[in-house]
Amino acid sequence: MPDWAMIALIGGAVLLVVAVLGGVLLGWRAFTRRRLLGLLVKAEAVEAAAQGLADVLGRLAEADDEVLAEFASDPESSERRALHEVSMRATMLADELDRMPLPRGLVVLAEELGDAAYMVASQASAVGDDHSGEQALDDLSTIDLGAVRGYTKRARLSLTEACEAMGLDETAVYGGGLYL
Repeated sequence: MPDWAMIALIGGAVLLVVAVLGGVLLGWRAFTRRRLLGLLVKAEAVEAAAQGLADVLGRLAEADDEVLAEFASDPESSERRALHEVSMRATMLADELDRMPLPRGLVVLAEELGDAAYMVASQASAVGDDHSGEQALDDLSTIDLGAVRGYTKRARLSLTEACEAMGLDETAVYGGGLYL
């Protein structure tokens, strides 16, 4: 085989390897970016669940004695059902975040979002269906909305940092609706 053919063959092989490596790197970056977008959607869902919890507590804080009596005595009251729904949704989010396949760089972010979802679920489930009367109202008073806000704020800050590191403007991705 002539020397020029050998040089062309080696040069072609080097170019092929460089092209494959470039493709792999671009593919990995796209995969990471897509997973980050998925985490952004999950973060919005966690924040919506936290807001749902805050809304229920706000309604109960402004409620009259009749509504509070119904809440305390009836496990099927609308506010207790709302707490139950918030708890179920947040539990599902925490489970999804724990099981998501992610690149190593996003695992800590997913854990923080999962912790926030778990905190929402645990606080929303403070009033058990088997509790009634004073016990239900005592359980209601143990809900720590400040802790929920702290966890969700910490997760949002980490998400913002991750979006900035990936060059992703999260306001272009989510601003009242998804623009994926």
